[in-house]
Amino acid sequence: MEISKYYYLLIIAMASSCVVLKPKTTQLKTPQSPAQLYSNTISIADLKEYLKKLSSDEFEGRETTTKGQKMAATYIKNHFLKYNISSPRRLKTPYFQKFPVQVLDLSSVGLSINGTKLNFLEEFYSFGLPVNCSYSRKQIVLQEYSSTQKPKEENFKGKVVLLLNDTNEHVKPVSWRKKINYFSLKGALAVILQKPNYKNTDLRIKDQIIKPYMKVHGNQKSKAHIPFFIVDDLSLSRVLKDGANTTTFSAQTSKTKYAENVLGFIPGKTDELVAISAHYDHLGYDNGQICNGADDDGSGTSSLMSIAKSFKLAHDEGFVPQRGILFLAFSGEEKGLFGSKYYTENPAFPLIKTVVDLNIDMVGRNDTLHDNNNYIYLIGSDRISKDLHSISEEVNNENIFFNLDYTYNKKDDPNRFYERSDHYNFAKNNIPVIFYFGGMHEDYHKPTDDFEKIDFPKLAKVTRYVFLTAWELAYRKERIK
Repeated sequence: MEISKYYYLLIIAMASSCVVLKPKTTQLKTPQSPAQLYSNTISIADLKEYLKKLSSDEFEGRETTTKGQKMAATYIKNHFLKYNISSPRRLKTPYFQKFPVQVLDLSSVGLSINGTKLNFLEEFYSFGLPVNCSYSRKQIVLQEYSSTQKPKEENFKGKVVLLLNDTNEHVKPVSWRKKINYFSLKGALAVILQKPNYKNTDLRIKDQIIKPYMKVHGNQKSKAHIPFFIVDDLSLSRVLKDGANTTTFSAQTSKTKYAENVLGFIPGKTDELVAISAHYDHLGYDNGQICNGADDDGSGTSSLMSIAKSFKLAHDEGFVPQRGILFLAFSGEEKGLFGSKYYTENPAFPLIKTVVDLNIDMVGRNDTLHDNNNYIYLIGSDRISKDLHSISEEVNNENIFFNLDYTYNKKDDPNRFYERSDHYNFAKNNIPVIFYFGGMHEDYHKPTDDFEKIDFPKLAKVTRYVFLTAWELAYRKERIK
């Protein structure tokens, strides 16, 4: 919704007579203030348009590094382009801050013994961080290794070790890592472990390794090791021969892929800036079903896009903020706050100039603890800056009238939500933050987190709340303390 010419003239008249208020007093007490008028350009229709697209099957759950995530990134970028919101100059690719992700896909391993291919998960699996390698028709040597019986001292160079299972329950088992380290030092190419009762053991591990595992590239704590295969003893008895045995295997499991943060920027009068963030990635697929992540965090991303549009309208109509406003749509949040971690380690603007981060994550639903939806959880508002907390409460008390819930802001909160969204990487750098959060519901991280379940009046109200708070922080003369 555009501001009418009448409102525009009213705003100009009001701006010319505006009195600068003290730092701890908001500029929003006049019902028809510029901030309030521009906040009213945030519409349910826009939010529905953005969220319907972001949470559509077309984007396939927006999992980090996938086609769907990149399609969503392009959609957000095009929104910034449509409203002439600038890209930070420091980015190599306009609007996109690319960052590397190491993807470990253990389902891509292959194993054959004496020419017979074994089925992944049904007959064998692998775990850890194996080096990328492939070998054909390598000799298998049988060994035993326990705390009481060490392997014979011999050179295993160019061979694959098959460890026979130790059935002695009274002997302390040797860890798998110690086993592969031992044989790796003696030149072995891989280790195979015979596993009795394979189908009924290690069920949790098997369930976890079905999906690819990701880490921010270069942040791995563990070093790569030779492949380690756990194989069903029944399958082994079927394929092994009495004489010489060979194996062909592949462990091309680790790839470096890229994800993108999407950044838009409205310049201010100074080199300070206010950051507003949300993560646009989600989980992708769950057992073949798309997890569309309408609330998590399509809601926050839609809110971010609406806020950006309204601030640009104000800027273009003469209301240039004291500080720049940086819009950060992060990827990789679901994998471990990857995008925000990368940004704070490689910022487009100096972190010392970043006054605050307002982070929006899961704000479109009612949680399981509240009887009505006129609430929002605030997390972190008073952790670093008392001014920020006061401003946030004043904005709410004078304009929004939410029931502010600080339950999850307690330092002994067992959920540790303060550490579980992108604002945390700013807080670790002593930048004041507010995490706007709607709470947990029965569709969290499930394929049922859909567009149809979003409470759009609440989403619009949260969006206006963040906008008005950001306005006060961006347009005030003094930086918060």
